[in-house]
Amino acid sequence: MSQPEEAKHDLAALDEFEGLVLADVTPKLEKWWFQYPHLLKLNLLLLCAFLAQFTCGFDGSMLNGMQSLPSWKAAFGNPEGAKLGTMVNAINIGVLVSVTFSSQLCEILGRKKPITIGTALITIGSALQAGAQSLGMFIAGRIIIGLGTGLVAVAAPQLMTEVAYPTHRGKIVSLYMTQWVVGYLIAAWTTFGTFKMDSSWSWRLPSLLQGVPSILQLVLSIFVPESPRWLVFKDRHEEATNVLAKYHAGGDHNSQLIRFEMLEIQATLEEEKKQKAIQWKEFIRTQGNRKRLWILLFIGYAAQLSGLGLTGYYLAKILDSIGITDPETQLLINAIAAIWQLCCSVFFAMLIDRFGRRGSITFGMTVMLLVFIIWTICSALNEQRNFTDHPLELAVVAMIFLFQVGYQPFAIATVPYVVECSLFSLRSKTAMIFQFCGYTASFFTSYVNPVAMDSIGWRYYIVACAILGFECAFAWWYLPETKGKGLEEIGEIFDGDELLTGTQAITKHYKEQHATDNLRERKTFAEHVEVTNND
Repeated sequence: MSQPEEAKHDLAALDEFEGLVLADVTPKLEKWWFQYPHLLKLNLLLLCAFLAQFTCGFDGSMLNGMQSLPSWKAAFGNPEGAKLGTMVNAINIGVLVSVTFSSQLCEILGRKKPITIGTALITIGSALQAGAQSLGMFIAGRIIIGLGTGLVAVAAPQLMTEVAYPTHRGKIVSLYMTQWVVGYLIAAWTTFGTFKMDSSWSWRLPSLLQGVPSILQLVLSIFVPESPRWLVFKDRHEEATNVLAKYHAGGDHNSQLIRFEMLEIQATLEEEKKQKAIQWKEFIRTQGNRKRLWILLFIGYAAQLSGLGLTGYYLAKILDSIGITDPETQLLINAIAAIWQLCCSVFFAMLIDRFGRRGSITFGMTVMLLVFIIWTICSALNEQRNFTDHPLELAVVAMIFLFQVGYQPFAIATVPYVVECSLFSLRSKTAMIFQFCGYTASFFTSYVNPVAMDSIGWRYYIVACAILGFECAFAWWYLPETKGKGLEEIGEIFDGDELLTGTQAITKHYKEQHATDNLRERKTFAEHVEVTNND
């Protein structure tokens, strides 16, 4: 196709889509998504990313359960305080190491290859942890699991966000966080069952099961499609079109949806390239990116500083503090709590497009604050009465369950919110910063929580109340809503005229193409006049 013909072709496409948004050209599915072969295949392959949170949830519940297993305590010398914190934190150490280079891998290798590398490391680490013959070997296995977890945690949300079918993006990325709860649930009931095993297999079996989903992820990651946005950014436009056509339109390259998606992605990424938006300093250069950065840091730290560390890793200590010390009872509460968490997580994930990202976060934080206030009061009264008030014990257990009514809507909204708000050029760095914030906070609380619980008991909950109070105020005041917009269109909320994205970028491209075409026509006419005059 000649240059003038190519320009006319581009103008025809721009004329067709002028003033439209992604929702206008996305066809309404008349059947269930799994009745469409291309969508079924896409979503099955995306399990390689979707299951990423399973390892984290399994780990938290497994460590909770192991602290109630006599054989695990005997094998490692009944760890307490800093020693226990080191064992719990070993996975965080691995994550913090890998996230320092995870964004570079995602920018250079794409989204799928880091998942392959990460899941291979998790599989190796789980085997080493299960076969541990010493404390050092157990910790080494957990560090390797952390290395893999850090890579997968950065790459997986990006792959799902950038590859998922437009109307599936919100739910699939929100349901991604439910896998933390699925992992937690399976580990809770596994340790409850292995409690009756009078051997080291009571803790080796759960350790081994931690790596099973990673094997499935490893296989699927080989076949999952690469992000079309990454392909466009690398000027591999034909490959990107093929991916979108195959998985979003069943192979129809002429689909209106595919043509619009490609036009919007190309126009947006072209603007980002002009602004050199991939550099680290871009986070503070524009007002829109500064707002993104504040939101990123807030969500990243809030996810771990909202009380999750207490219920996620030290449930046994909380139950000890209110007089529930029987190991089997503790394991049963942990297992039942896991079922409740899963129900809450799936329920709120399915409502993410109705509640919105901001709505889910603000609702969740408000509920968590109220729960922790009541939790603190009940724990204080129970201590004053020398742990003899059974109704107060039950009230604290009830608060442990009600905490999930707040935490789950908050948790399922955090990943889609942070990833969607980011520019493509900064998305890998955004995912890296998000994981770094979360795991540094987790690293800190994993050491502080057991020491503080041993030292000041229920008074430590006052800190959680203060933090949640600040988080509620910030969330209600500062967070914008992003629901209902295409991935490239969300940038309009943050950037305005500073950096054109989505339909604004298409409009600019439209005007520039018209100007170029008019200039070309005037030049051609002038050349024709000059030739005529010479004749």
